[in-house]
Amino acid sequence: MKQSTPRSRVPGASFFLNISAMAGGRVLSIFAQVLVLPIIARYLTVADFGAVALAMGIVVFAQLLSDCGLGRSLIRRSELVPEEWDSVFWLLAGLGTLLGLTLFLTAPLWEALFNMPGLAALVQALSVIPLMQSLSAVSNAALERDERFVWLGGLRAIAVVLSLTVTIWLAIAGAGAWCLIVQQIVLFATLALGAAIASPYRPQLRLEPAWLTGHLRFARDTVGTSLVFTLQRQAPVMMLGYVLGAGPLGLFSMALRLLRLPELGLSGPASQVVYVRMARRASDPAGIGALYIAALRLLALVILPGMFCLAGFAPDLIPLLLTDRWGDVALVFALAAPAFALEASTAMAGMAFYAAGQTTMRLRMATERAILQIACVAVAVPFGLNAVAVALSLFALAYTPRLWWYTGRAAPFAQRKAFAAVAWPAAVGILAWFVSSLFVAPAVAQDAGRLMAAAVGIAIISWALGALPQIAALRRDVALLRAG
Repeated sequence: MKQSTPRSRVPGASFFLNISAMAGGRVLSIFAQVLVLPIIARYLTVADFGAVALAMGIVVFAQLLSDCGLGRSLIRRSELVPEEWDSVFWLLAGLGTLLGLTLFLTAPLWEALFNMPGLAALVQALSVIPLMQSLSAVSNAALERDERFVWLGGLRAIAVVLSLTVTIWLAIAGAGAWCLIVQQIVLFATLALGAAIASPYRPQLRLEPAWLTGHLRFARDTVGTSLVFTLQRQAPVMMLGYVLGAGPLGLFSMALRLLRLPELGLSGPASQVVYVRMARRASDPAGIGALYIAALRLLALVILPGMFCLAGFAPDLIPLLLTDRWGDVALVFALAAPAFALEASTAMAGMAFYAAGQTTMRLRMATERAILQIACVAVAVPFGLNAVAVALSLFALAYTPRLWWYTGRAAPFAQRKAFAAVAWPAAVGILAWFVSSLFVAPAVAQDAGRLMAAAVGIAIISWALGALPQIAALRRDVALLRAG
């Protein structure tokens, strides 16, 4: 890979182009998934969704280890040393191979543990994904370091459309749960191949341990944090699958596909772009904190009113899109919406910890948060899906001030600014939820076209109401993010 300095550009000119490219690729992929869900929901059973959710919940632990955060660590380096990048590449290649083999060989044990016939074959098929992620991690890091987010956004859009096309074909052909398994394999294979083609990095056969020391220290806390966060996220899936079985887990899995759309479509890609800006201010913790508040305000404005509005229309909208047999998903979605909306809005905190080099502090916070949330979910699981959804939302609301306290120690900012960034959009969203569920949705529930139009209209009004009182602050935030 050529050792070069970043291309010159007008200050700030690329920031929103990069955000638009990454978010655009995700939004296109989400739009495709929303269109596809009503199709595959008619061909797959609730138990099919539950089995795939459990298989992917097992594999995801290997997926997070496949990179170990070493890609992020490479991006933080001011100089590009080919020997260093090659050493990281071969370390990850070996790790990915080991993870894939471990998954393949232990799959029968998972099937026996959850007493779910066919689970082992699903896990074994998915075991190739960690290897693909390991092999593409360094290529992706090179692309992000050069801020080639337009390519990354376009690649994700292509990968999603291709994988969903295959999914529809297999679902109609009667492949059942396997259509979702193949979807994941095609998705990650396309992403890995595209990154390898576009990246300026080309691996050479050399592994020098001396270049790995600093990265392994970074990876230690990063992997620990990722494991804890993944355990926190997968605990409800595992506990529901173990206690209630594949059927209820399938309903929860479908709700999660909808609840995580803001994270996948907006806060996720935004974090990738903002992290590069934060990393350049590694010696200025207060500057990182200012960037976090700016990103928080913008994300909260877009996500909170939109999610609460959807929660109000969910009881009528979800059965319309997915058929009546998925009607129970609507209440789960509505009850858990505050948790996922708030988590997506505040997700940039993780990037602030990374940029400030406070990975140990992030690990401490993540461990504390995971233990408390898992305890809440464990208490709620015996009472069913809806109780779990309520528990998730109550926990998110209660823990957010603590999250800001930790983040403020790594990247100083006034907590009142964080509360101010979230409070008004949340209030507007709650009002939209109330109006939608009690007045608007019941009045147009029998007309699909009017129902969809009403949902869009209420969302637009909510965004406008959320933005108007804080126009000056939003302008300052945009200027700060453009300046980087």
